[in-house]
Amino acid sequence: MKLALLYIHLLSLAVALGSIFISEHVISERLIFSRQKKFTVDSYDTVLFASRAISISLLLLWLTGIGFVVLGYHNDPLYIENQKIWAKVSIVLLISINGLYIHRRLIPRLAEVVQGNLLIRNAAESIGLRLSLSVSLAGWLLAAFYGTAKFLNQGHPYEELFGLYLVIVAIIFSCSYVARDDIINGQRAQESGSVSDPGY
Repeated sequence: MKLALLYIHLLSLAVALGSIFISEHVISERLIFSRQKKFTVDSYDTVLFASRAISISLLLLWLTGIGFVVLGYHNDPLYIENQKIWAKVSIVLLISINGLYIHRRLIPRLAEVVQGNLLIRNAAESIGLRLSLSVSLAGWLLAAFYGTAKFLNQGHPYEELFGLYLVIVAIIFSCSYVARDDIINGQRAQESGSVSDPGY
């Protein structure tokens, strides 16, 4: 039983991480590093497919994770005193909440980008986009690390383990401003400006 749970858990994690890297590669390549700044229907479909794969993987990770906790507690009631478990649960919970935000706000925004609209229209949207990507990327990478780091099973408080996650989120969020809003909007900002400027 435990082996089956482990197999599904690791497979789901691999699919989720792969989908995240694919979607972020498409977004960064098309919106930031491409000179033409063309985010096409195919690009949107790729990101949408990746987001659905992540959602399914996240559901399987919750189910298998709960299975691990139940089996661990059955074998040893002290198992649930492992603070790494609760740090990981907290991280995955934030990833799940962030996933709802992505599906309800960011994915529809990308659909508008396909039609030629700007991805970032104001400071609030800029912060939301960058924070969401930071929460997601840091969460998945650290959750994968905690899942394999057996040396963290004992002797490390919850505050330290979850605090590390918050630090990584802050670092990624800060580094994201290397790509300014005008660079992300790129050609679309120029096109919008040329349309709105009457030339006199």
